[in-house]
Amino acid sequence: MQLKLTSKERLVLYGLARYPGFSDIDLASNIGVDRSTIFKSKRKFRDWKLIKLLNVPSGDAVGAEILTSVFVKYNPTAPYEVRKESESKRRWIDHPNCVSHTATDTDSVSTFYSRSLTDFRMNFDPIIDEHYRKGYIEDIRYFHYPFQVSGYSSDAALAVNGLFDLGREDLPPETVPPRPALAEDSRLTEKDKLTLYAFVKYPMLSDLELSRRTGISRPTISGKRAKFFQNGLLTREAYIDWQKICCELMSFYHMPIRHGHDPEDLDRVYQAFRRIGAPLFTYMQPGEIFGAFLSTGYPELKSRMDLELRNLSTQGLINERPMLVIMPLSEIRSTKIDYAPMVADMLGIGREI
Repeated sequence: MQLKLTSKERLVLYGLARYPGFSDIDLASNIGVDRSTIFKSKRKFRDWKLIKLLNVPSGDAVGAEILTSVFVKYNPTAPYEVRKESESKRRWIDHPNCVSHTATDTDSVSTFYSRSLTDFRMNFDPIIDEHYRKGYIEDIRYFHYPFQVSGYSSDAALAVNGLFDLGREDLPPETVPPRPALAEDSRLTEKDKLTLYAFVKYPMLSDLELSRRTGISRPTISGKRAKFFQNGLLTREAYIDWQKICCELMSFYHMPIRHGHDPEDLDRVYQAFRRIGAPLFTYMQPGEIFGAFLSTGYPELKSRMDLELRNLSTQGLINERPMLVIMPLSEIRSTKIDYAPMVADMLGIGREI
């Protein structure tokens, strides 16, 4: 049974997605809802486990070179109940470099952080080989997004605005462009690494609580928090459990773009997929785009998809249909979103905090 949100609760949900790092006072000022309503809504959201706020590290922060999206179609004889107890499935989902995973009986989409393509292959190929030996996989596709050339957009606020027809005028900016590599004198110290890990593992803890866990002084924790967010090594994002409140479908897509395009053409493709459904996230690099969006039903998805693809084809931007994985929200069997194990592994954090 889906949860019903009041009009003010929808505004608060939008505010948390749009301004995930704001205090209740600042949030009230920006969305026009009083602080008591924000407090009550946040408490209700916690009880429902509807939304969690994450501190997401950049590739530079952890020394990662690429993000890889993995699309898998499973054989009919290998539904989730068959796969879930296998050692290879646990190695896949529990691998620290796997930061997100969504699966149904027939499909899954995962994302990985890796130091290099070689690192990805060494970690992941043995797991895939085991899946093939067990007869699980019908088809698998990999798409690599080097952080140095890839833009990224976290679109949860756009999804809330679109799904609930809020008509907000303070929508987030467009995709974040690729960041230049860290200068040599900006490399993280051991204390930097530990505090970065603490921020990712415990995104809701205060500086005082993190000081107690890490043994690093509270002023140092506070200073590093400001530094990491200002430098883009960390970003604050909202993760919403969409199954609980709305929609029928979540779709993941990968869209190749014709060679010879410019950045404005890439943005046209991004805007087209925003019109197909309520966007959740997007990764873009020259030649391709990968992301996810929500839809209220298949007929709407089909008509909007056909229209936008026809327009993109007419403009000469694409010459094929996207890879599209449509997952009914009610049929999602497994989800994961967790950056902390990856940060610990990539930065060599050898202690629990």
